[in-house]
Amino acid sequence: MTTHDARFNGELGESEVKEPVSFSLGLHRCVGNAELYRRLLDRFLTTRLTVPDDIRSLWLGGDLTDSAMMAHSMISTAGTLGATALSEAARALQQALKQEPARVEECLSVFGREHALAIASIRKHVGG
Repeated sequence: MTTHDARFNGELGESEVKEPVSFSLGLHRCVGNAELYRRLLDRFLTTRLTVPDDIRSLWLGGDLTDSAMMAHSMISTAGTLGATALSEAARALQQALKQEPARVEECLSVFGREHALAIASIRKHVGG
């Protein structure tokens, strides 16, 4: 079970609940370059706000290839920023889009929740 599953199922104790974005991990993944990390966070806020809706629209329109590619790009993007649960949700969504169509709706829902949590956390962190 992933952290996001446990978070929404109430299975983690309060001290075990992880933040949607680990800013220390993200900064580490940017080799300690705070200016670069801030630019990536800002870019995420300006270019990735509608990704859950975009993926859903592509999927509903029958475009499994592009919807899976968009989910795939979120795996690394979210991971780089330190949004581990969002990255995991994107990975599960990509797999569902490619191999488990019965799970797509559920995975889209989890992905959307994780995305919203990450956006809120980043906005709070950058003061926007």
